Amino acid sequence: MKPGRSLLGSTLLLLTVLACSPSPERVEGLPETPAAGPEPSLVILISLDTLRADHLGSYGYPEFTSPSLDALAAEGTLFEDASAPAPWTLPSHASMLTGLYPLEHGVVTAATELPQEVETLASLLEAEGFETAAVVNSTWLTQKTFGLTRHFDRFHAVNDSDYGRRTPSVWVTDQAIEWIREAKESPLFVFMHYYDVHADYASQPVYEKLFVEEYEGVADGTGWQLQAENFDPRHIAYCLSSFSADVCAFGSREKPRIIDENLRKPNFDQTDARHLEQLYDAGIRQLDAELGRFFRFLDDAGVRERALVIVTADHGEEFLDHGAVDHSMTAYQELLHVPMIWRGSGVPVGFRVKAPVSLVDIVPTVLSWVGASSVPTLAGQDLMPLMSQESEFDWRSRPIWGEASAAESQGAPLDSFYPLFRSVRQGSFKLIQEVRGGQTRLFDLEKDPLEQRDISAEQPERAQFLMEMLEARHTSAKRAAGEEVLLDPEDVERLRALGYVP
Repeated sequence: MKPGRSLLGSTLLLLTVLACSPSPERVEGLPETPAAGPEPSLVILISLDTLRADHLGSYGYPEFTSPSLDALAAEGTLFEDASAPAPWTLPSHASMLTGLYPLEHGVVTAATELPQEVETLASLLEAEGFETAAVVNSTWLTQKTFGLTRHFDRFHAVNDSDYGRRTPSVWVTDQAIEWIREAKESPLFVFMHYYDVHADYASQPVYEKLFVEEYEGVADGTGWQLQAENFDPRHIAYCLSSFSADVCAFGSREKPRIIDENLRKPNFDQTDARHLEQLYDAGIRQLDAELGRFFRFLDDAGVRERALVIVTADHGEEFLDHGAVDHSMTAYQELLHVPMIWRGSGVPVGFRVKAPVSLVDIVPTVLSWVGASSVPTLAGQDLMPLMSQESEFDWRSRPIWGEASAAESQGAPLDSFYPLFRSVRQGSFKLIQEVRGGQTRLFDLEKDPLEQRDISAEQPERAQFLMEMLEARHTSAKRAAGEEVLLDPEDVERLRALGYVP
């Protein structure tokens, strides 16, 4: 294993400098790496479901949503340009935990489990002598269905179907703390998954008072209302004329949600979207406070020096950035740009990386950090040389894929109502293909990070080159084949309540 390193604390002044500085260079006065410490033996991967990067202070957000995460970034390395491979939970987490893109691990829709032959970070670390433990609160991550977490020795899930819950998921934190205490100095990998900022956007009043201004509109932050906003008028017309429960009924037996004559499409405007963002921000601040409790435990328990902490997200969220709300369908940056923060022994302090990276890079980097004896062939790249500024890899030339949109699995008649988006990035250039509509858009994210100006007509050769890459990807990819998933009625209801399963 690599020699451990001790970490430096941060001050508010330093945090402000780090959050505002656009430079990829180290901050003056900080050491290149922490000083030597105990042998690293604790890996903690924290996934914050539905957290878009640009709503955190360390990513330039002006609201005070994330003091704990910003402090973590100041104590470690922040990747400014990390991408999720898919705009929804299941395929993106599969990539996070395997180091493979969706077309490679095969979990492209909700119909297929992770193939048995595909290794996960848990199984790979177990081979290196680590105990493995996961605590989650999403049906997508339960061991009995999709297989993403099947390799964890210890596993705890709470099927939190009350998405209007306002309190933080303290049980996620408590369970992780218990496992870390029990492990003492034994090698341990802990995966923590928080669903707190996912719709419904609901948090305790003390946090909402910090962000939510007076508002008299219709937006309430519930998942069902967000779904209703995104329903295509043709979908609604179909249900009114030819009702089919398969495509017109959502929710559960207790809370049926149906596209019928009683449905009211909100038709949000920018004022409504701003209110939704404020509710969302309050949830981020509440979750950040809970994360702060966990980070303080690492300090108080004396395990920080030997721990690697990785905080990231599976995807972001839309607030009419390109006309929609919620997530899962499109391939714009509000969904694919996610936070990625690393802190631990051997990780530079106060360092910001500009190079484009992906969630698939997590697995090979963790394996490098623990000094794994064997590393399988993966799509991801080891980020350790990049953090140490010793990388010879051409990060700006490799393609970064956006695939496995939820529209992949819709089928008739929904596939005639909703577009299917895919994307490929190379450096700052990103091509988005609307498969069913035949449209492509090219953006230069360095000059146009909000993707407002299509430059495909100005750079037709680049657009054609990336389009050919994307088409070749989807015609020649060797997809792993997993077993068909058979969801039980309770799982179906939970997922339908979130709008994932029509």
